[in-house]
Amino acid sequence: MKGLSGRLIRVNLTDGGIIIEEYGEDVARKYLGGKGLAAYYAFREIRKGTDSLGPDNRLYLFTGTLTGTPAPLGNRTVVATKSPSTGTFTDSYMGGFWGPELRFAGYDGIILEGAAAEPVRIHIQDDDIGIYSARSLWGLDTWQTEAEVKKLHGPTKKPIKVMSIGPAGERKDMLAAIIADARAAARGGVGAVMGSKNLKAISVLGSRRPQLHDANTMMGLVREQNARLNRNPVTSDALRYRGTPNILSGVNAAGALPYNDFSGDKNPGAERISGEALRMELWNGGKNWHPCWNCTVKCTHFHVLEQPGFEGKIDDGPEYETVGLLGSNCGINDAKAISLADYLLDGYGLDTMSVGDTIAFLMDCSAKGLIGAGATNGIDLRFGDVNAWMAAIHAAGKGEGSLGRLVANGCRRAAEEIGRGSMDFAPQVKGLEIPAYDPRSGEGTALAYARCERGADHLKPWVFNKEWLSAPERTDPFTTDDKPSLVKRDNEGSAIMDCLCVCRFAGNELSLQDDLIRLVNAATGFNYKWPEFWKTGERSINIARAFGAREGMGRAQDSLPKKFSTVPLTAGMAKGSVAHVPEMLSKYYELCGWDENGVPTPEKLHEMGLDFVAEELRAEGVGPEEARAA
Repeated sequence: MKGLSGRLIRVNLTDGGIIIEEYGEDVARKYLGGKGLAAYYAFREIRKGTDSLGPDNRLYLFTGTLTGTPAPLGNRTVVATKSPSTGTFTDSYMGGFWGPELRFAGYDGIILEGAAAEPVRIHIQDDDIGIYSARSLWGLDTWQTEAEVKKLHGPTKKPIKVMSIGPAGERKDMLAAIIADARAAARGGVGAVMGSKNLKAISVLGSRRPQLHDANTMMGLVREQNARLNRNPVTSDALRYRGTPNILSGVNAAGALPYNDFSGDKNPGAERISGEALRMELWNGGKNWHPCWNCTVKCTHFHVLEQPGFEGKIDDGPEYETVGLLGSNCGINDAKAISLADYLLDGYGLDTMSVGDTIAFLMDCSAKGLIGAGATNGIDLRFGDVNAWMAAIHAAGKGEGSLGRLVANGCRRAAEEIGRGSMDFAPQVKGLEIPAYDPRSGEGTALAYARCERGADHLKPWVFNKEWLSAPERTDPFTTDDKPSLVKRDNEGSAIMDCLCVCRFAGNELSLQDDLIRLVNAATGFNYKWPEFWKTGERSINIARAFGAREGMGRAQDSLPKKFSTVPLTAGMAKGSVAHVPEMLSKYYELCGWDENGVPTPEKLHEMGLDFVAEELRAEGVGPEEARAA
């Protein structure tokens, strides 16, 4: 094949077996890569009821159709598995260089199965693939692990790319992340699954480039599209100089910036952690760039740490979600402290978003008198207390005491242990912590969070932009009638981006219908027409949804915590609003072709070419009859 190689590395960590398996053009055309291909394999290979942290679970590290090609921003990797946090399919994404390097070695992805008897690592150099002991690496943070792996392989013509877990992944903490190139695949506990397999790191070095169907056409499109990205005010200015936090002040003005555990109040000190503040205080006027591979936008910046013991260490970021959840949501408005916390959590291998939500939730529980000193390692855990906040971060990273265990395993498990009504305000959906946009601020955002197959997710799709920010297409955030169709349409478009593994920021200027489809056709020669191309996104969503339905997910799980539908926002332009998800669900399901329990119908699955999925659901007793009984 062109564009994609059609080759995957399958590693059985139990017996050390490594095989190269191929998939055909029919599969590539139908699923594209990335999310679609991972969901296809996961549904077929991970059986109902599989223990997320057992050897029968699989971990899929897949690139997309455009990863490693000259396409603008084609640099992402998806990590997919059955999530230990949610019990259903999860797909987590990272940018950087690791995914392109895997493509340069000649592979579209890696499938990991089984579990090693002792710590191991994998090294890939073109056709040379080996499993090695990682006993000397066990216990190291991700920064140390990367340095040691590179040292083990000696000088190379270009840098080896290293993906690893930190101590949190080794402990199989629910919030454990996988780190590569200072980028994180963090959501859903993917690092815990990697740790459950006793796999510490995967390094890769490649010497090839993906073959293209029509390189001349591809390069012409690339030149034209990069030029447009370099003229677009969002990609050439806002993101380039103020990074993803460029939106923070706008989100706060709407009343949607999380503050003190989604209290509903505006953050009075938000200007201290805005994109402009970070540009001046951390990022050398916005010019400390560290872009992902082949990126003209350059949204990622680095900060040179100054705190004692960390002088000269480099933090990539912090990004908006980290600033909003680890910072503002905990009452922390100290940019340099947030940057240090970001660096520490990347080293520990923890999800900064979920850690931020969980610490804020525990601060709230402490303020409400629901937990005492025994749960917080004796720390007076208060909003805005930098020392207490930092102590909680270290406790989570090191696995110290009750506080470390509670923080590192997320809001839902903490609320289950604390009880006393705390689940009503624990900021999570299906076990995945809520992103840094309060769902009470817009009905589209609320619906997007509630019905997402992997739990609360701001990018599946990012409706907040159309409700409150500068998207060309705007929508009234307080209406419900139009949101089911908007969420369905935009979710399918976002899924295509996840199949291609192209950064979402390309969408500020480039369209799927006019731009990305032409890149895909030039790369692959598939000659997609628009209806077939669009269906790839819808197909991937339906497989992921069916995975969850097989595990018992449905309408009952498509909901927000009680707080967000009963306690109004108290400030900002969305003051007084709450979420009304139940009013929108039935219409959303109908538009998607799902039954009243949110399960894809046999007719819909047949339309998507997913008869094997329909047959599996029927065999497991999942479908319309069961929905009516419920």
